[in-house]
Amino acid sequence: MSNKQHSFITEFFKLESAGGILLILSALLAIVFANTFLATYYQLLLSTPVEIRVGALEIAKPLLLWINDELMAVFFFLVGLEFKRELLEGELSSKRNIVLPGMDAC
Repeated sequence: MSNKQHSFITEFFKLESAGGILLILSALLAIVFANTFLATYYQLLLSTPVEIRVGALEIAKPLLLWINDELMAVFFFLVGLEFKRELLEGELSSKRNIVLPGMDAC
């Protein structure tokens, strides 16, 4: 990888919106895969068995269940941490700024 490419990737991941951009691109890619001739391969990928073994302990599930159970739990944990940070020291730390989002939540 050239220095120019490395610099672009480094600068991209420094953006606050990088995570959101990657999430949207991943969702769009999944939609394309699921609704084209690639759907068979997409289903094969999601049904791929993934397992973790430590001695006699074994957790074996298809990739889809790993995504639904573990990765979504991590995602919502991170969302909760970000929300807490916003409430404590971010844009939502003052009562004046929390009124509109609070009304939307109701």
